[in-house]
Amino acid sequence: MVETLSANTSPSPEGRKVVIVGGGPTGALAALYLAKMGWHVSVYERHSAEFKASSNRRSFNIILSRRGRKALTDIGVELPPDKQVLLQGNVRHTAKGGALGKGFRDAVSVDRATLAQVLIAEGQHRFPENIQYHFDQTLLQVNFQDKTALFQGKQDQQQQNFDLLIGADGVFSTVRTSMESQLQGFEVRQNQDSMMYKICDLGFAKDLPGVEQKWAESFHTWPNAQPLTLLAPPSTDGSLKGVLILPQAGDITYETIQTEADILALFKEKFPDVFPSLDQAGLPPQFAQDLLSQKAAHGGITTQCNQFEGGDCVVLLGDAAHSVWPSLGQGCNVALESCRIFAEVLAQTKGDLSLALPAYTAARKPDTDAIARLSEIGFGGNKRASNILFIAKVVILMFLHKLLPRWFHKYALFQLGDADVPYSKIWQQVQRQNSQLRLVLATLIGSIPVIWLVVWRIA
Repeated sequence: MVETLSANTSPSPEGRKVVIVGGGPTGALAALYLAKMGWHVSVYERHSAEFKASSNRRSFNIILSRRGRKALTDIGVELPPDKQVLLQGNVRHTAKGGALGKGFRDAVSVDRATLAQVLIAEGQHRFPENIQYHFDQTLLQVNFQDKTALFQGKQDQQQQNFDLLIGADGVFSTVRTSMESQLQGFEVRQNQDSMMYKICDLGFAKDLPGVEQKWAESFHTWPNAQPLTLLAPPSTDGSLKGVLILPQAGDITYETIQTEADILALFKEKFPDVFPSLDQAGLPPQFAQDLLSQKAAHGGITTQCNQFEGGDCVVLLGDAAHSVWPSLGQGCNVALESCRIFAEVLAQTKGDLSLALPAYTAARKPDTDAIARLSEIGFGGNKRASNILFIAKVVILMFLHKLLPRWFHKYALFQLGDADVPYSKIWQQVQRQNSQLRLVLATLIGSIPVIWLVVWRIA
């Protein structure tokens, strides 16, 4: 049975309807922005309304910097204190123990599902007449010429007319696939990270050896286990949900780890402080079984579209348009920022979609392309942020900045969380700093013969 919903819904004051595919943080935030502008919004989400925080085994807390938080505050959303962790810093765990640094300070850790639920609850409270949420709905097909979308529910199908369709349905977007098949000239490129990850419960920060007061509110990393990576953002109850990242090839991969003994040996060798009583007590109950039962997922996929829109009726937001590798922690931040910028462009063009949609692509694509490149170059594959060359680069640039601040700026990536600095500008600064380092290196190498000659003559 196919039910046409448009006949039974009250249009917005402007008589315009937007259908948003995807009720995650991106779709839920976009709904708030458009509802405030007077659109009648219908959000379709394939999960149920009772989807619980962290109920997805693949789910782990995301880190929102000032960039992502600005997108929330600009529409009047404040995350409840009991739903987030205001980070106090970054704990780096090495053989010498854990050390608290300033990284991630002023960012927040929040469960992705919880963030989506907060945004949906905000929409239900503030815009009950403008936003309708439909759960357990899967997009079957889109007709951009007729401006209709067909959804499959638990029992029947529903057809929805739209003036604007927003694809906020993630990295494997059905809306984007429909654009590829129906819109001439629309192109997409995707690139998978070669690393694989699984999620594991690491217990509570308070149980780690050498624990300090702020550790329960800090982002934890184990940087000296290359090519392995273990990251753990904190949860509101003080627990740590780890992201264990392994290469696809080599001595230690998810293909070579097949038994509880393999996992025990791995944590003894690479992460001995996670479970300090391994020799006496072994691994926590169900830890190995849960890790072995999971299917490893790719560490990330970058998505780059040659345009984010088609005609005057469809636009992609978030991962559907510009997913990035998680190596810089910017995936959700760039997605939420895109919602804010799209709303700004829509307001500037007074809602004229024929102007607003291509204007959005022109305004946003340079920055999303830049963060995609930044997430890949030097940070994906086995080249994580703990890479020795990366650390050396940061140290050298910090030294040069202190020595010659007029000529050498702070390392560009330190601005990633700053909402006032576009990603494209950061990319340009990274390129400039790389050129400066090459020049410094060339100068030092060129000076060696001169120094040697002077020393030889003095001798």
